[in-house]
Amino acid sequence: MTFNTGKAPAARGAATLLAFVLLLAIGNGAKAAEAPLAPPEQALLRIMFEPDESALSQGARDKLVAFAKDFTSRSGRLELKAYAGPPHDKSSAARRLSLRRALSVRRELMASGIVVERIQVRALGGTSDSGHPDRVDIKLFGG
Repeated sequence: MTFNTGKAPAARGAATLLAFVLLLAIGNGAKAAEAPLAPPEQALLRIMFEPDESALSQGARDKLVAFAKDFTSRSGRLELKAYAGPPHDKSSAARRLSLRRALSVRRELMASGIVVERIQVRALGGTSDSGHPDRVDIKLFGG
């Protein structure tokens, strides 16, 4: 039994072939070209980490102490955005490492006089921008 779709047999064949090629490409894991990542947002301070590390270097500690000394006389709250791993890595390992990094930064800020109620932590796993993949960005909360 055949149905008349109003299309010439060649047009139906071309449409069928196109649909088959698209399904084949999707089945083989073909991806659309990804847009380039945006640059990182501005931060009051950016603390870098070695890959797979959550311990602060002495240089990072010195920067945090100087930052905290200045920030204690200001009003507002801080947001720590912690990253670990390649772009868009939301695995539990990446999120746990980013959390350990954020807690290391928070601990140093608290030891330097900033009360915990002024610090919000966000463990984000992999970056969503073109910035360094192993970092904690310190920003004004809501800013």
